[in-house]
Amino acid sequence: MRWRWSNVPIPELHLAALGAAAMLHWLVPLRLPLPGWLRFGVGGPMVAGGMGLAGWAIASAGDADVERASELVTRGAFAVSRNPMYLGWSAGVVGTAVLCRSAWLAATAAVAIRMLHREVRAEEVRLAERFGVEYSAYRARVPRYLVRAADRLDSWQGSRQGS
Repeated sequence: MRWRWSNVPIPELHLAALGAAAMLHWLVPLRLPLPGWLRFGVGGPMVAGGMGLAGWAIASAGDADVERASELVTRGAFAVSRNPMYLGWSAGVVGTAVLCRSAWLAATAAVAIRMLHREVRAEEVRLAERFGVEYSAYRARVPRYLVRAADRLDSWQGSRQGS
């Protein structure tokens, strides 16, 4: 499988979170009170796992053009999560917040992840329109992230809004 450099995403929301957190920390340093075992036992693996997942997703996409999808990529990392690149970047940023004990990065990452979730939902609509039944079957068998919690939350919120 070939590596396609155009499939390496620029995670704008995550970069904005990192930049905003750095600026806020420069103005008002604010640290999370985390013990070293938690920082390195949780933060380090999150960064490594997140970057590994994002890299696996890029490799799994191979020579498919993810920006102008002409095929639905369902192999490799995309067989585990419908959004492994986004999930990987998010885990990397949250892990960095834990490693650095950065309250600002934790806060800005939470905002970025919420905004990213909205983008993911909009992207799902576009993929459903483009790939129809194929995407519906894929969506039924592969969770949005790693577990179906976000899928269930959307269903629950939708049913509450309809009542």
